[in-house]
Amino acid sequence: MKFMNRVKLRQLEVFVGIFQRKKIAAAAASLGMTQSAASIALRELEHSIGAALFDRTTRSMLPTKAALDLLPIAERMLRDARLAVGMFRSGSDPAARLGIAVTPTIAQTLLPGLLQEFLRHHPDVEVDILDVPPSRFVMTMVSGQADLGLGYVGAEEKDLRQHRLLSDQLCLVSRRVPGSPAGPSPTWKSIQNLPLVLIQPGYGIRALIDDTAREAGISLKISHEVSLLTTALAMARIGLAHTIAPSQIAGMGMFPDLDARRIGAPIVRRDMSAVFAVDRSPTPVALKFLSHCRETMKRAPLDG
Repeated sequence: MKFMNRVKLRQLEVFVGIFQRKKIAAAAASLGMTQSAASIALRELEHSIGAALFDRTTRSMLPTKAALDLLPIAERMLRDARLAVGMFRSGSDPAARLGIAVTPTIAQTLLPGLLQEFLRHHPDVEVDILDVPPSRFVMTMVSGQADLGLGYVGAEEKDLRQHRLLSDQLCLVSRRVPGSPAGPSPTWKSIQNLPLVLIQPGYGIRALIDDTAREAGISLKISHEVSLLTTALAMARIGLAHTIAPSQIAGMGMFPDLDARRIGAPIVRRDMSAVFAVDRSPTPVALKFLSHCRETMKRAPLDG
């Protein structure tokens, strides 16, 4: 409560704006404020929390650790405030809003199709999409910023209640060469000398790949590291390197000319799930979306 008494929503808007745009002037313009007013709001916020939020440089504002810690809290408070204002101004039913947290790869591949069909049957539902990096996915759900999440989540995540939508398998993904023979199915040992572009350590499936390689007693030849799996797939498509990805993602229509072969010895599966925070009751509209996802996956199998 003391935090709420000291901090104003406008200060949080300024903070999030600067975090996103890296410049006070750009954030102020987006909020319809003068640069000096935005600077004052930021200083007041930093005074209230007792920590600097940005390191000032001549070119941009670099977020501090305090800023990284505050960001999800500020985003949730602003989202809740907008929701409350919208409810009372329009008389809308809060049950008709759905917040979905999703990792970038799912946001770019599976989510659009799922949403299109769902909104066709539920045109009254307003959907907020929070596409967050894998490192913030669990925190976004646990902090209540979203009603439901879609992503690849490990079984060790005890703070999330998981509902498996599809069981996938890791594949070696390469540029397709027309007319070339299929060849034997790859194993982890057989791919150890291939140049690979993988997502960076700490992101998505990288830990699973590294753990499997270690268990297989091999060292992978990593030529490039990227932040997004879709970037790795695009690089594989032009033949720059191979990559490792779940078969469903590699088989999406947005990535033509790719050959995805499931890796064996050992076979590594990765479940894509809809998740809820264990200490929060799912909203009725979130349960409707879960049911829709299940039915869609059942009608059109999505495991490659």
